[in-house]
Amino acid sequence: RLSRCQDPLTLIALVACTPHRTSSSHPPWQVNGGPITFTSEATEKKGSLAGAVSAKWEHKETGFSLTKATLCPTNGVGKLEFKVAKLPVGGAEVEVKTEPSKSSGSVECTYSNDTLFAGLLVKADKMKYKSATMSTSMGYDGIQVGGQVSFTDSLKDVWVGLGYATKQYFGSIEAEKKMSSFTVKALAKPSGDLSVACSATSDLKSPPAVGAAAAYKLNSDMTVKGKYTVASDASKLDCAFNYSALSKVVLVGGVGIPMGGTGGMSFGCGLTLG
Repeated sequence: RLSRCQDPLTLIALVACTPHRTSSSHPPWQVNGGPITFTSEATEKKGSLAGAVSAKWEHKETGFSLTKATLCPTNGVGKLEFKVAKLPVGGAEVEVKTEPSKSSGSVECTYSNDTLFAGLLVKADKMKYKSATMSTSMGYDGIQVGGQVSFTDSLKDVWVGLGYATKQYFGSIEAEKKMSSFTVKALAKPSGDLSVACSATSDLKSPPAVGAAAAYKLNSDMTVKGKYTVASDASKLDCAFNYSALSKVVLVGGVGIPMGGTGGMSFGCGLTLG
């Protein structure tokens, strides 16, 4: 379906330049309803280490799943997220995400079938209402239409989009910021190993912001990606790779190179085990 986050430049996702992180999954622990899967994580940031342990559990008969329950030494209970997929209305789901240490969270209700999607997302911060977002999209024979309305205390933004997709191509035109900013996006897959995307955004008053990206699969283990963005104040080149060194061992890395402006070079890497 067409959605606000369906950007060809993010469909060709680059590795974010984040702090070094390692994670590992442990064998599931069998309990009534389904196995509990544990994941441990260690993050290094500015010379210090932080760790966390999270768990997942699903009860298929009732449609209830605990998608994340995190324990960390700093706050005790970290993020707590769960979903209910089997409701009286077929195709409807409810997902709750909370962070008790910050008294924040969100509730999202969605409905979908073969051609229609509708959703309502409500966020709260410090036990008080923060924002609400309503979105809907429809698709038929490659044509996709979507819309989204965001509220805080009043109307914050309106987004609408029209797109067309095939197995090898995708194109869309979108309007946001209360119909004052317009974006054109395109994605092409000339082969099974190569994907190319571009986008341009303009308010019709200033020069457009343009971006292009590509991803190429060198072999079954290695994929390289690149993105170049041009804005009125600065331009930037991002490069990344994804390498499957062994079975269930994935190494990723990326570098961001400013082509103008005042920003410096950024880089990051990650290793996933299990």
